[in-house]
Amino acid sequence: MKISSKQYAIALFESTRHLSEEKVGEMVKNFVAVLKKNNDLSLGNKVIEEYQNYSRRQKGIAKIQITTGKKIDSDIINVLTQKLEQSIEIEQKVDTSIIGGAVIRTGDVLIDGSVRKRLEELRNRIG
Repeated sequence: MKISSKQYAIALFESTRHLSEEKVGEMVKNFVAVLKKNNDLSLGNKVIEEYQNYSRRQKGIAKIQITTGKKIDSDIINVLTQKLEQSIEIEQKVDTSIIGGAVIRTGDVLIDGSVRKRLEELRNRIG
């Protein structure tokens, strides 16, 4: 049976969650040896991504991607954190084609509050 990158990631997280930093390094070294033995070294980047996602979920941290026309300041990030009432990790992206507003993605949820989207919706209603 083939092991998925998600299964590898969960196994690594669960096997290292209570270890000291020193022992984590040794465990990761052994983990890479297992990937190599199973001819799964090509899954390395995907395992890292799945590990980070799983780790955030276990710690109750939401990952939010915000795309705006310019970099947002820390005040807005603080307001978001307070409104969501949970720990968040924000990934900011700048897309100069966004005139105003923002596009927010968390998990499978996409909220497009950009001016461009509003104009497209208005154009579609008009005709």
